Amino acid sequence: MNWKRFAAFAFVLLAVVLFTTQTTWSQATVSTGDIQGTVSDPQGAAVAGAKVVISSPAQGKEIETVTNGAGVYTSGALTPGIYRVKVSAANFKTISTTINVQVGVIAPGNIKLELGASTTVVEVTGETVAVNTEQAQVQGEVFRPPRIRQRIAQSHPFLK
Repeated sequence: MNWKRFAAFAFVLLAVVLFTTQTTWSQATVSTGDIQGTVSDPQGAAVAGAKVVISSPAQGKEIETVTNGAGVYTSGALTPGIYRVKVSAANFKTISTTINVQVGVIAPGNIKLELGASTTVVEVTGETVAVNTEQAQVQGEVFRPPRIRQRIAQSHPFLK
């Protein structure tokens, strides 16, 4: 009878080990972001075949791509940071803008071209949000379970 208990215990132990290691193996760490956008003309129509150059002087990286038939482009995986996106197409002004790429986020890079010579450069500037990529730290109020229950009770008195 003891060998049956031992076999059952060994089977359960083996099952626990296999299931916990499988979930550990399947977890992946994402450490990149992406830029994806649509290039359109002043009327909103897609611009196919526009040249898109995505560069990061700080990282010494430059990626060239071309918009597809729907005017869509994508950068692929990028390390977090500030990137300059420069779009040029025949009979349109060259547009340049900066985009902040964050971990696990597809940053929107929609660009509307202006009619004109392709030698004219239009600089679009924007303010970026400062992100601490070195430390994962929660800022603001962190709710603990007693505080969460209190908030729920305040907003839903019928749950008391």
